[in-house]
Amino acid sequence: MKAGERADAALRTAHLLRIDSYMDIAILAMWTASSRVDTMLGMVEASLRDRSPGGKDEDLLEKLRALVKEGRAYLADGDFSVAMGRMRVAHDLLSLHIIRNSGE
Repeated sequence: MKAGERADAALRTAHLLRIDSYMDIAILAMWTASSRVDTMLGMVEASLRDRSPGGKDEDLLEKLRALVKEGRAYLADGDFSVAMGRMRVAHDLLSLHIIRNSGE
């Protein structure tokens, strides 16, 4: 593996870890019924708007965008369990992808 490839993998992982941290905060806000949960979900959505570094994680980001959007809609409709399910699936997909990237 060349130095540039390692830097690319590190940048991609750092980008995904930033999204992961926003997702952690949003999920905790959902569990605690925080008045700021909508703001936290907005932060997750905003972190997913940009393209991934090098465009290598776009398939994952598309899935995450859809799941977070669904989760936010279900939460707005008062269906907490389905909303949390969407967010947990998104978080788990992201975590598995980060683990996979760490082996690059």
